[in-house]
Amino acid sequence: LYGQVALTGKSTRFLEGSEAMGRWFEVNAFRLGGADSRKVALLFSDITQRKKIETQLEEKVKERTEELENLYQELKRSNINLQEFAYAASHDLKEPIRKIHFFSDRLKSELEEQLTANQLRLFNRLELASKRMATLIDDLLAYSQTARGGAEQDKIDLNVKLRHVLEDLELEIEEKSAIIKADPLPKIKGNRRQFQQLFQNLISNALKYTQPGIVPQINITAETIKGHEAQYHLPAEKEDKTFHQIEVRDNGIGFEQADAERIFNVFTRLHGNTEYRGTGVGLSIARKVVENHDGYIWAQSEPGKGATFIILLPVDENL
Repeated sequence: LYGQVALTGKSTRFLEGSEAMGRWFEVNAFRLGGADSRKVALLFSDITQRKKIETQLEEKVKERTEELENLYQELKRSNINLQEFAYAASHDLKEPIRKIHFFSDRLKSELEEQLTANQLRLFNRLELASKRMATLIDDLLAYSQTARGGAEQDKIDLNVKLRHVLEDLELEIEEKSAIIKADPLPKIKGNRRQFQQLFQNLISNALKYTQPGIVPQINITAETIKGHEAQYHLPAEKEDKTFHQIEVRDNGIGFEQADAERIFNVFTRLHGNTEYRGTGVGLSIARKVVENHDGYIWAQSEPGKGATFIILLPVDENL
């Protein structure tokens, strides 16, 4: 054995090993007699088997950690490849779909006087299908671009951004006689295009799922809160952080709270396409935008009582 025992107290415990013999011992040293006594009792315990087990466990943990890291890197590469494929495929499909729509419309115009009612109906169905496909491709492109991250970030006045979105949706708002009220919104640092997508998707969603015979009302509110005040389970390190909390509340058809998380999945639709048009991508884009800016988004709703989408965005003290 090698090493030494420092007798500074009643009892000193330490581990020693003999590399030559390949054995490990636990040694406990006890002073006998008074404080000035030079008599010492040593208790040796062979812990070789325990050390072997500990070493084996450490090796297994190390191997498993390396395996998990390799799996994580592979999953990361796969996600990047999938995003690139979605972007490339969607981009390449735009032109063929545009041509299908263009030539079908041209052919219908040239043959219009000769077409029977059934043939005209088939042409209309073809045009509708091509438009739906074009919309889906646009949504996929938007999602794949958003999935790439926050990209360039600037100082954004969300009041200005919201005003631009409402201008884009002016016709739809007028058609439904919708009433939209908004509190003053904060200034943040983020990607302009992505926040355009965020508000456009949330407000379009509220305008789409309205109740028959009821004037749509959308209220947008904002306040500053601490993480622990949010009605959402945040990581412990975020509880003392300051956030902008923005709520988009409507009086539409609502949904079951059990579906509140599922609606953010890509292509998830709670209603048939004959009732409400859509691709099921908009809310997925909204969540991705918020996540790209280190924020959180969730929904609260009841059937027939509208829905509220709550967004948390970190406060930038430098703005």
